[in-house]
Amino acid sequence: MKIMFNRPVKREPWGGGSHFITGLYEYLSKRGYEVVFSLQPKLSGIFMFDPRPSSGGDCVNSIFQYKLSNPECKVIQRINDTDKARPNDRPWRDKLLIDSNKIADNTIFISEWLKSYYIEKGFNNLKRNKVIVNGCNSKWYHPGLPKKLDINNIKLITHHWSDNYMKGFDVYNFIDRSIPDMKNFSFTYMGRYNKEHIPKNTRLIEPTYGPAVGDILRSSDIYITGARWEACGMHHVEAASCGLPVLYHKDGGGVSEVCKNHGIEFSSLSNFRTALNKIIEQYDDICSRIDYKYLSANRCFKMYEKEILSTFQ
Repeated sequence: MKIMFNRPVKREPWGGGSHFITGLYEYLSKRGYEVVFSLQPKLSGIFMFDPRPSSGGDCVNSIFQYKLSNPECKVIQRINDTDKARPNDRPWRDKLLIDSNKIADNTIFISEWLKSYYIEKGFNNLKRNKVIVNGCNSKWYHPGLPKKLDINNIKLITHHWSDNYMKGFDVYNFIDRSIPDMKNFSFTYMGRYNKEHIPKNTRLIEPTYGPAVGDILRSSDIYITGARWEACGMHHVEAASCGLPVLYHKDGGGVSEVCKNHGIEFSSLSNFRTALNKIIEQYDDICSRIDYKYLSANRCFKMYEKEILSTFQ
């Protein structure tokens, strides 16, 4: 079966969507599928990860023209973004993703929260669709040795490729200001820090790729995510897969949906410390509830393969 991806593989520090494409490509290739990155004759189907024009792939208009000439070719659209998480940007995502969905034969949302969001925006739920929550590479992101929390040296961490303020920088700046009074805590930020704020008490690590990310996560104790209205995200999935309980914002969108069984929520900066104390008190119990199979890329990609087979054949 020949399948076209309309975005390329990237093996370097990049966003979660890019890592997903690379992982799915490797999984399908090992399973015997032929994956190409341009519109070619005799495609069984097309995966549209992003409808925009790009030097790295074909846009929705090109895919539409191909379908006119090859009506037997089916399209799966993966929706993994919204305008809501980027209130300072010019809004374009919601409308473009809904409009481009007109040519899709199947739609995959990466969380129930995201699906509900797009139904409110006009997505026809009678149209074929599926929710498949993200999973990550278990070879890189795994728990390692059992964790034992040292209450005199509690290591907090978060990581993001994007420096979008809605990734939770109000929370990370608050932690940075609070660290001098939190004598038994340290805080590490891995990735691109928001340029409008320069942290003073945070350990910064440059954007990192692959197994090195897992090594750094496993060296910490508790994961923090202040992300708001995230479609699903990969950062918290990777962290929990490394054995870290997650302290997450109640308005995390898909993040809250995934983390509810292995984390504690907070609703504001004023109750952050209360929630942090709660996760420390329940540390062993929360760690024991992490469902590694649910968080794995293997589970995720098997579900995608099922949709591929039922849509493209």
